[in-house]
Amino acid sequence: MDGTIVKALSGFYYVSCDEHVYECKARGKFRLDGTSPLVGDKVSFAIDQNGKGFIEKVFDRKNSFIRPAVANIDALVFVAANTNPVTDPFLIDRVSVIAEEAGCELIVCINKVDIDPADELYAIYTGSGFTTVRTSAATGEGIPKLKAALKGKICAFTGNSGVGKSSILNSIVPEFNIEVAAVSNKLGRGKHTT
Repeated sequence: MDGTIVKALSGFYYVSCDEHVYECKARGKFRLDGTSPLVGDKVSFAIDQNGKGFIEKVFDRKNSFIRPAVANIDALVFVAANTNPVTDPFLIDRVSVIAEEAGCELIVCINKVDIDPADELYAIYTGSGFTTVRTSAATGEGIPKLKAALKGKICAFTGNSGVGKSSILNSIVPEFNIEVAAVSNKLGRGKHTT
């Protein structure tokens, strides 16, 4: 059977095929080859007589990324904030180069605009030709516009801890119910929760 890896966790890969998700392990040949299946990979897999799934083959990738560890995406969504924590534009620039090199669209999502509208950051990236959306996961502002930008695309979210990636994903798809945490007042950055 052929499917797409939709989740990877502790050596298990969850493969979506025909509206079902199968828990699979990668065959040992991948370890010997030095390759590792990634979320987004198109794979061939088999289910044995005990109901255990094994990934047999990873098909060619159109692109792949290390952080986040994903493959075959259409758009990379960089979530930034101009407050608590403040995103360094240099980081957005670095990610834009990586996305361009991989043939992937970059969508800049400036979150927490209910606190700071980030006019300068917005002007920089809209002026550079990037799809740029201002959002507030807290109020819902801009979420419909972000949904429209994502429609029909396979996307990955990235950005600093604490900028609101999980909160935005929960706003887009409430069923995700992803854990969120407050930004540390002492350190001024988020804790790893996603």
